Amino acid sequence: MPKKPVVRPNRGSALRPRAETPRRHFLYLDVTKEEQQKIRDYCVQRKISVSQFLADLVIKDATKSKPKRKEKVTIRAEFEVTPEEQEKLELLIRLHQKDSIGQFVSELLRPNLQVQKVHAPAETTPLRYYLSEEEHAIVTKHMASKGIATRNYGALLALKAIDKIRKKGK
Repeated sequence: MPKKPVVRPNRGSALRPRAETPRRHFLYLDVTKEEQQKIRDYCVQRKISVSQFLADLVIKDATKSKPKRKEKVTIRAEFEVTPEEQEKLELLIRLHQKDSIGQFVSELLRPNLQVQKVHAPAETTPLRYYLSEEEHAIVTKHMASKGIATRNYGALLALKAIDKIRKKGK
């Protein structure tokens, strides 16, 4: 049986600029199988390697100057409940002395948002991307200041970038 040829995403495209030191350091990303396929498809389309895509993304995020974001953002959530569940929810709001469902839900979620390391029971696969010593130091320092694990922050950036580009294409 003939094997399928290996698709090399960076075939025919420009490689990353050479770093001052070899790219011997690496970081991992935890992604689900679907997210991995989404990232791989994106990289094959753009003819870049997965490592190049992820490294460029996190380096760009780490080096771009951002003002400290302290302004509030309003999030509106919609979910369906039965009339009985709605009554129970209204009773919970009254018993916890809250003014609205939003305030009640916000106070339920806040402890999870203040946790230092965010985690969930998702089955993930690791993806590796390579960085030089200088790039590695910059990226890890930046991610530590965010308070988010490097494995999750890089995945968040990658998926946001892919969705942003797909929305522009539509």
